[in-house]
Formats: sequence, structure tokens, C-alpha cells
Amino acid sequence: MTDAAEPTTTDDRSLYERLGGLPVVTFLAKTLVQRAMLNPTIGHIWNHKTQAEVQEEINGFVEFLGDHWGGPHTYTGPDMATSHRGMGITEEYWTALFDDIVTPAYAEFGLPEREAKEIDEFLRSFKDVVVGSPSFKDVLLANPEMDVLAGMESVGVHWPAPRSAAG
Repeated sequence: MTDAAEPTTTDDRSLYERLGGLPVVTFLAKTLVQRAMLNPTIGHIWNHKTQAEVQEEINGFVEFLGDHWGGPHTYTGPDMATSHRGMGITEEYWTALFDDIVTPAYAEFGLPEREAKEIDEFLRSFKDVVVGSPSFKDVLLANPEMDVLAGMESVGVHWPAPRSAAG
């Protein structure tokens, strides 16, 4: 049997390379953020962000994805828990992000099943540190004496909650 007759081998390149590198990762990041900003359920999160803040967010997202997906990037920003602590992200927001924006994009952008599955599993893996944090403002309203520079932890609010030694 010759090599040509053997079944096709699995593509072992990184997700970053299989997607098409920086241009495609940048397109995905900016499109998902833009659509999230326009979404009626979660768009309000960006109401008071400046152009520079949105651009920084997208650039950080590109670096984050590139680093985690095997690209030549080194992400130096905050971890996902720190990035989302105090935002008040609810289950409703998370569902809207995936149902209205992320999942439909897989087919729309023509992502192969393998890559779409990898992206989906990667993004969904952060749910526990993104969903459920109280908003920083709500913590302050409940604790007006809170030192805002010391953070929510100064009044006993920890996000994500520390894992128990048994857990």
C-alpha cells in the first residue's frame, strides 16, 4: 500500500495555525467584541468605555487567544477572574453571549467542526470565573464604607470564592 492510499492524517498544527494565524484571530476577536457591544442583553457593559479602552480590550483578547491557541503571542494581561471581577456577569449574559453571538459565528465564519469545538470548549471553560461576580458598584452600595482602592475583598467579598481544601 502506498502513502497515497492511507487515510488522511490528523492535522497536528496548533489551533492558531489551523485558523489562519493573526488575521483570523484578530477578525474573530474584534467581531465577537463588536457584536457583544451591539447585543441588547449585554451591550450595556460597554456603555461607558472609551474608544481606546475598547481597542485595548480587543488587542488584549487577540493576545490572550493567540497565546492560548499556540500562536507566537505572550499574554501579559490579567487572568480571566481578575478581568471579570466586579462586572456582575449573570447567567443571562453568558447565555446571550453564546446563543446570540459566539455559537452562530462558527457556521457563519465557516469554521470546521474540530476548530469550532475547540474554540467553544476553550471559551466555555472560563464560565466559573466569569459568571456570578457581584458588580463592584453593588458591593459599594451595600458597603458604602468600602475602601474602593482596597477592593471588594476589603468588605469580605471574594471572587471567585476560594476553593475549600476538601474541594
